[in-house]
Amino acid sequence: MLRAVACAAALLLAACSQSAADAPIAEQWRRLDLNVTQVAFGAESVGQLRFRGGLHLQGAQEGVFGGLSGLEVLEGGRLVAITDDGRWFDARLNLDEAGSLIGLSDPRIALMRDADGNPFENKAAGDSEGLAQLPDGRFAVSFEQRPRILIYDLNRDGPFGAAQRGPRLGETSRLRRNVGLEALAVTGEGALLVGAEGVNRRATPLWVAPLDAAAPAPPRIDYPLTDGFALTSLDHLPDGGFVAIERFYAPIIGARARITRFTEDALSADDETLPSVERLAEIAAPLAVDNFEGVAAVRAPDGGVRLYIVSDDNFSARQRTLLLAFDLVGG
Repeated sequence: MLRAVACAAALLLAACSQSAADAPIAEQWRRLDLNVTQVAFGAESVGQLRFRGGLHLQGAQEGVFGGLSGLEVLEGGRLVAITDDGRWFDARLNLDEAGSLIGLSDPRIALMRDADGNPFENKAAGDSEGLAQLPDGRFAVSFEQRPRILIYDLNRDGPFGAAQRGPRLGETSRLRRNVGLEALAVTGEGALLVGAEGVNRRATPLWVAPLDAAAPAPPRIDYPLTDGFALTSLDHLPDGGFVAIERFYAPIIGARARITRFTEDALSADDETLPSVERLAEIAAPLAVDNFEGVAAVRAPDGGVRLYIVSDDNFSARQRTLLLAFDLVGG
C-alpha cells in the first residue's frame, strides 16, 4: 500500500513538474570552474598559419572537464564543443583589440542525451567525436565506438533535448572500435561530410550523406594518410573547401599534428583517393602540441580565415587541453 501511494505521488509530481526540455536553458547547464592560462606556441608562424594566441584549459575539479574532441565557433565568439564521454561544453572566446585569443569566459557543461532524452549509459555509447552546425542552426554529432550520427537542436531544446537520428552510413561495420566516425563537416549543399579516423595506414573513407537520404550513404572517396597520421577533424572553410586535422602519436616521438585543406570538387574526383590535399602546416615539438582532435574555421576579425584547434587530454594528467588560434596567411 505504501509503495502504491509513493508511486502515485511520484507520478503526480512528474505530471505537475516542468519537463527538462521546457526548463530554461540557463538551468540546464552546469557552470564550470576552469583555470585558463595563456600558452606560448614557440613560433610566430608555422607553414601557412600565423599564431594568434593559445590557452591551456584545466578543470578545477578532477574528472569533470576534459576529453574535448570536436568544436564549432559561432558568430559572436561563442564556442560549442563536445567531449568523448558524452557532454556539451560551452564558453565565450575573449579576443584582444588586435584579434588575438587571450581568454575564455562563462564556461559551462551539460550532459548530452540519446534519442530517448536520457544521458548515455556509458562511455562507449556516448563517445562523441565530430561536431558540425547545420545551415538551420542544429548540430550534428558523430560517434566513434558505436558509429552513428545524431542531430540536436540546442537553440530549441537546450542540452536536455532528445537526439534525432541523422543520416545512415554504409559499410561502417568494417570500422574498428576506436577508429570510428571521428571527423564531421557540412558541405556547401548542406550534406554531411563524415570521415573515419583511419581504416588502414594509407587511407580512410569519407562519406557524403544528405540529411534526407532514405538509404545508407556509401563511402564517397578515401582520404589519404601517410607517416602514421590519422584523420581526427574536418570543417568547412568560410571561402569554400575544407580544412582537416591529422594527428600522430608514438611514445618516443610524442604527439604531432598536420593541418590540411582540400576543395569541395575533390570529393567528386574520379579516383579512389582524394586528390590534391594541401598541407598547410605540421606542428611538432618544441612547438606547443598535444592530441589535437578538433578544428573550427571561421571568418577572422580582419576578414581573413581563422582556425581554432583543440586537443583531447583523455582525462590524463600527462596531457593538456590546448585551444590554439591561427590565421591562414598563405594561398
